[in-house]
Amino acid sequence: MAIARPTHRRIFAVFDQAHGRLSRQAGLALSQIDIKPAQATALIYLGYHNGCQLSELADGVGHNNSAITGLVSRMEKSGFVTRKALQSDGRGKSVHMTDKGLLKREHVMDALRRVDEKLSKNFTDAEMETIYKFLNVASKLNIK
Repeated sequence: MAIARPTHRRIFAVFDQAHGRLSRQAGLALSQIDIKPAQATALIYLGYHNGCQLSELADGVGHNNSAITGLVSRMEKSGFVTRKALQSDGRGKSVHMTDKGLLKREHVMDALRRVDEKLSKNFTDAEMETIYKFLNVASKLNIK
């Protein structure tokens, strides 16, 4: 017989299940505009930090540096971004959205806005603030 546990001890399991389902639903919404979720996330970040360094982009979207290099290469081939050498350090690169990337970002924002509306429709503003607070804590959690 299983031992009953307080609800708070199941947060990770519920969060993981929700993350998987939400990722699949967002992926379906993004597939309608022909873009992968990782590329969409990068375009959203670049909309606020256009011209950032590769390492900043990696940190901003939650990937490691090697994964972001491949992602940016694929985005470059799709015509969404360009890389430019940093003036201060010839080895470093910055990432810049192209006009095509800016247009695709607008489509991404529209598609994800619809997902957000469906997701948040049954919550008050105060409840949404609590959800944002929790997700921000979760995104910065560092267990050592």
